[in-house]
Amino acid sequence: MAITQNKQSAKFSALAGLIGLAMILGFFGTTANASVSGSNQLSSSNPAPNQVVSVPPTQLQLVFRDALANPDVVTNMGLSLACNGTLVGLGVPQLGTDFKTVSAALTQIPPSGLCTVSWALPDRSIGSFSFTSAVAIQTTIPGATDGGTGNADGTSSGTPTIIGETVEQQKSAPRVGGILGLLRIFEYLLMSALFGGLALIVTAWPEGPNYGVTLRYMRLAWIACSFTMFLVLALTTMRAESQGFIASLNPFGWFGALNTGSGAILILRFVLILACGWVAINPERINDPASQLIAGGIIISMIATLGLSRLGQDVAVFSYVLGIVHAIAMAYWIGGLLLLSRVVLIGPGTSDLVSAVRAFSQHAIIAFGVTVFTGVLQIYLLDGSSIFTSGHGRIGVLKVIFVSVMIFITLVLKTFILGRLDDGDKLTGRMAWRLRRAVSVELVFALIALMFTSWLVATTPPKAKAEVRAPAAMYSFREELKNERFHVVISLTPGVTGTNAMRIELIQPKRINNFAVKLIPQAIGFSGIQINVPLSRPGAAIVAGDGSFILNAPGIWNIEISGTTTTGDLTPLATTLAVTQAVDQTTVTTLPTVTTIGG
Repeated sequence: MAITQNKQSAKFSALAGLIGLAMILGFFGTTANASVSGSNQLSSSNPAPNQVVSVPPTQLQLVFRDALANPDVVTNMGLSLACNGTLVGLGVPQLGTDFKTVSAALTQIPPSGLCTVSWALPDRSIGSFSFTSAVAIQTTIPGATDGGTGNADGTSSGTPTIIGETVEQQKSAPRVGGILGLLRIFEYLLMSALFGGLALIVTAWPEGPNYGVTLRYMRLAWIACSFTMFLVLALTTMRAESQGFIASLNPFGWFGALNTGSGAILILRFVLILACGWVAINPERINDPASQLIAGGIIISMIATLGLSRLGQDVAVFSYVLGIVHAIAMAYWIGGLLLLSRVVLIGPGTSDLVSAVRAFSQHAIIAFGVTVFTGVLQIYLLDGSSIFTSGHGRIGVLKVIFVSVMIFITLVLKTFILGRLDDGDKLTGRMAWRLRRAVSVELVFALIALMFTSWLVATTPPKAKAEVRAPAAMYSFREELKNERFHVVISLTPGVTGTNAMRIELIQPKRINNFAVKLIPQAIGFSGIQINVPLSRPGAAIVAGDGSFILNAPGIWNIEISGTTTTGDLTPLATTLAVTQAVDQTTVTTLPTVTTIGG
């Protein structure tokens, strides 16, 4: 009897356990099918569950059955979107005025495939639903005009169709900085030899043109200066155009490559150096009253171009005046030293040589003082408070320290020269050798000062930033975006719905892959645009205004620019664009024709 009761009790317990397990499984099965848990659930959404989306959604919209307590609930909710296993970026969720609608903007275009939206509220209400993304990303890079083939997805391949302006991708610039810096030193030295030699003939040695060695010296200085300036222009063009040396030797190509203010000064300087040949071949013209004004004007204009080397940069106008005065004083001092060491003091001579050395020694002290004073003022104007923090300022400080030592040595040498010349009116061989050695020492210091000057010209001071030139074509929207590693300029016109044109300019980095620009409208129900920019180096690309690039929605568009380098992904750049409704949708965008420019 007891055994029968135990068997019946065991059967009853097993049956109760099975019924309980079935109830638990049924509860979890219902939850899985409904995809919700907790007290709140969705009443509708956009995109809707199981919907096939053919245009990229710009935001997610969830409408809950029950009102949410406050906006903090939405801020702390877990909301995510994943398409094909890849998370899609979402903005911060926002709660609507009905306290039931939650919206979150998409920060990128979702890829094609199955997309799952998951959400979780702080009250432990959770849920998810899926929709299908059938978005074909529009790549507004139409085929080239030579009939390039298209891609398998129907988009065109190749480079952008060019409209209005032709933009060439910039090649890597040749490394000619060291040679160019050395040639610049010789340029300054030889220009000083021309100007200082002729100026010394006018001010201290009118008998100079009567000596054959003077004629030979001036002619050789002019030939060497012209050749050096020719090489400077060729190498500058070579670096600007990223082309070969032989191609850069063509003078007619300089005008297109050196179309900046400083480039125009280089060309003008070369023309004036050539014009100096009229005086250098016959130095007597500098003393002839009939030709003295023209000859003096040519050589002064030539040396004054050294003070205009930063033309086109954002510097004070007074710095150009100081630069011209500095160049004239410097050239008289260095050019006079060269003439003394190579012509006047090569051997014994008569009283005219003594008078020339004595007069120049007096004039050189004034010229040297003016050179130092104007140089210090220039450093102050160009560097200001950044004199110790900028590269240009630190080089200037080194030059000032060196010149300070040079002042003491120069004064000692001048005292020595004037003391020796007071002994008589004839220049003996021994006296000429001693004076020449003293002048040579001073000339060495002058050459070192020219090296600092060449170094300073090659660097950009804080207050001499190059002026940013806008594209020649007129764009209604233009914005410069940059961070530590990424620098891009975006230009667009006309900025209304319908056909538009865009210019995308890459400034930094020097190498880039997967360069893309995404434009996503904030309006719901409109497709976004992705532009795959065919640039791998700094340059610019044009998206044609031929109907392939269409902004189909008025309002605010989000612009995101991305790319990768060999060291990883670049931090994306972002901005917004306000697009207005076009009055006439049939208007065709055109841009004015301009000359070819480099990126």
